[in-house]
Amino acid sequence: VTTGFHGAELANIQLGDVVAVIGIGPVGLMAVAGAKILGASRILGVGSRKALTKAANFYGATDIVNYRNGPVEDQVMELTNGKGVDRVIIAGASPEIMKTAIKIVKPGGTVSNVNYYGEGDTIPIPRLDWGMAHKTIVGGLTPGGRDRMEKLIDLVRYNRVDPSKLVTHKFHGFSHVEEALMLMKDKQQDLIKPVVFVD
Repeated sequence: VTTGFHGAELANIQLGDVVAVIGIGPVGLMAVAGAKILGASRILGVGSRKALTKAANFYGATDIVNYRNGPVEDQVMELTNGKGVDRVIIAGASPEIMKTAIKIVKPGGTVSNVNYYGEGDTIPIPRLDWGMAHKTIVGGLTPGGRDRMEKLIDLVRYNRVDPSKLVTHKFHGFSHVEEALMLMKDKQQDLIKPVVFVD
């Protein structure tokens, strides 16, 4: 929850902005929820698995862009009548996704990255699409601390966000930790997030 919301915060979403969230796994789903709370008018969720696209709609995505149906930038430009989006939140994919994010964000817009790239020394930024267009790229680790956690808990307490929709697989007992981890690694179709209860 906190990482996805941080992605929305870093994106500097303004009231009425059109936002694309690339990667609608658990972090991306919470970025969708965060974008909605911060006032986005339209939220494009980029992903393909049915369980995730259904959850993205629940959390506030108005449109789903399935990367299996063609280049993301082409689909986003078609959906936005060639305008692009005001903000992009990257919550998944390989480093190459930065090219797509830069292409679909409008001049003056922001690309927020909370995705972890596990390898490589550089991230590609397309010169012509970024160039002189005042496109801001931000990223960083999510903040922690008691104050932030209490605020996030209040969002749950007062029904602003329902994280229970992220939990698709429940296990009881410490002996199931490895099984839950393997589910996350293999990413089966109906998985969003497993939870292990240590009874």
